[in-house]
Amino acid sequence: MELDTLYKTYQPYLFSIAYRMLGSITDAEDMVHDLFLQLKTDTNQIKDLKAYLAKVITNRCLTFLNSARKRRELYTGPWLPEPQVHQAEQPLDKMLTDETVSYAFLILLDHLSPIERAVFVLREAFSYEYRDIAEILEKSEVNCRKIYSRAKKKLNTDLPVHPKNTRQVDLIAESFIKASVTGNFEEFIDLLTEDVVLISDGGGKVPAALNPIVNKQRVSAFLKGVTAKGSFIGEVLPVIVNGQKGILQVKEGHPDKVICFELDSQQKTIQRIFIIRNPDKLKHIPIP
Repeated sequence: MELDTLYKTYQPYLFSIAYRMLGSITDAEDMVHDLFLQLKTDTNQIKDLKAYLAKVITNRCLTFLNSARKRRELYTGPWLPEPQVHQAEQPLDKMLTDETVSYAFLILLDHLSPIERAVFVLREAFSYEYRDIAEILEKSEVNCRKIYSRAKKKLNTDLPVHPKNTRQVDLIAESFIKASVTGNFEEFIDLLTEDVVLISDGGGKVPAALNPIVNKQRVSAFLKGVTAKGSFIGEVLPVIVNGQKGILQVKEGHPDKVICFELDSQQKTIQRIFIIRNPDKLKHIPIP
């Protein structure tokens, strides 16, 4: 098979693995691109090409993660993954939406070691059998089961792996957009849990809270304060963030921030708000 045909056939699938492993669109794209550039094996001799490529990309991601953990320690403020943003009215490819991991769950995966993350992503996001995971990671099936079990205990959450788009999520996004325009956040604040947490990531490059903001009263004060300072001047638009309704702010023709939410177990109120402001994590977002 020609390299160009190989790339078109397998790039979306390999990117979806790499993004879930790395939490970075830029790094995932680079990783997949480099894989094909360096692909010297005669692919006609490979019995299961998809499995072979999945093995290569997963192990490359593991190597990258092991080195990235040290660099992450020097990051300014909280680290959040790069969001995948689509226009709200844009139809998404069914295969990709079926495999999409919610933004909140992507953050949760950062609590796992690289090998735990690999096993968990392959098992939960792509429904790989343990024997296939064992082949990819060159470990025993028993060992992979133990790693998965350990990862589940670490995460210890009822948070759904895949995003759920409900009318309540739509209402939350609509409420936030209305509040950002009027400056009146009371209706939106009513949708927060008492112990809500707001996490913002500026990467030390733009203003952002250096620590998570905890509880309803403090989050309310923060949102009202930044609004009064003109933080939401510009277009505030509904978008799809990792398969779920979220918000994109555009200022002077450039993405300024992406905002998305994690709901409680009843999917009624907001328990976490994520604000991504680091410009390096927004540069891939298409402006409507």
